[in-house]
Amino acid sequence: MRLWKAWIVTQKDVSIIRKNKYVFYSLIAMPLIFGIIMPVLFVFVLNAEAGSQSVTPAELLTSASLFANISAMYLVIIASVLPSFIASYSFVGEKIEKSLEPLLATPTTDGELLLGKSLAAFVPCIAITYLGAAISTPIIDYWSFTKLGVLLLPNAYWALVLFVITPLACILSVEGNVIVSSRVNDIRAAQQLGSLIVLPLILLVVVGTESAQLSVLLAVLVSAVLAVADVALFFLSKETFQREEILTKWK
Repeated sequence: MRLWKAWIVTQKDVSIIRKNKYVFYSLIAMPLIFGIIMPVLFVFVLNAEAGSQSVTPAELLTSASLFANISAMYLVIIASVLPSFIASYSFVGEKIEKSLEPLLATPTTDGELLLGKSLAAFVPCIAITYLGAAISTPIIDYWSFTKLGVLLLPNAYWALVLFVITPLACILSVEGNVIVSSRVNDIRAAQQLGSLIVLPLILLVVVGTESAQLSVLLAVLVSAVLAVADVALFFLSKETFQREEILTKWK
């Protein structure tokens, strides 16, 4: 596989993303919602709990740690949802722009084409996710230091979620949406089907915060499952991707 060929496809798709206002505004909204609004809501709830005379400092610290874990898991949602706006547009968008046939006629292998399309969605999505983390972490730490005298973040669970689970979940969502985009011929159908891929990943938000004691172990197990799924889905996408079928079916 020639990575420079895949990168050419990536650069082309990124230039299209910049011109798409719908996608652009979605990229802006996500870090604002999950990077600012969610931590502020957590702080509001924790302040209300801190004002209760029946809550001890130890109990408040436990609640704050749980909220910090929840905020980490919401980063997975950002990385999982954003590809449904970008990757689902990858091949269907080429049809709309009337550039599908020239693209498929280029001297690139199926693997290079799929990798290029995937990178075009993965890079901006993961960058926006990390931007959200960079915004939310100081907000949480400022509150925890002023109220509890400790910095809640980073911790082991947060690091696993941010640097392992989040990119793996993003890759899975990207690959799934790229496959969907190559199999349907309508942008709305691609986005609707692509959004279904996000649902199992959202369950991580619930499962990942069920037990504070088992959260790190659970994060490791989830990371292993996602890694296997990512590899399997990439090979599946190569097996199911048929240039001739796409050209004849979408004309």
